[in-house]
Amino acid sequence: MDYKQILAILNKIKLKKEGVATLQTFFIFFFASIENLIRHGYGIVTGFILLAVVILGNRFGREGVAYVAVVTPPLAFAATALFWAILANNIHITKVFVDFLGALASAGLWLMLGAAFGWYTFLHQRAEKKVAAVRNRN
Repeated sequence: MDYKQILAILNKIKLKKEGVATLQTFFIFFFASIENLIRHGYGIVTGFILLAVVILGNRFGREGVAYVAVVTPPLAFAATALFWAILANNIHITKVFVDFLGALASAGLWLMLGAAFGWYTFLHQRAEKKVAAVRNRN
């Protein structure tokens, strides 16, 4: 296959909100779990995945999916981190809480970068719609 054919196929992909949220959650859980099992913590691999799923969620989502593409990654990562903290520490609530906060802190920068880009994209799309609506009225 030529790269132009691959780009043509990729340009046809438009996911609904459910598809974007499901794929983001899957990729975050998969890669964060692998990194946690290998390194016993979260780091640069999880960070790049968090950024990638925000960017790709906006890229492959339909019109109006930007909000879901921004909100899902932090929630999916928090659920993944809580799952592994509970699994590692059983019912020791204090240890679970410390591990969970440590996981969120280790991915904090990546979550903020993804949120900044995602919210910029979401608000930019909303502003473009308002400008287009005003221009169409005149």
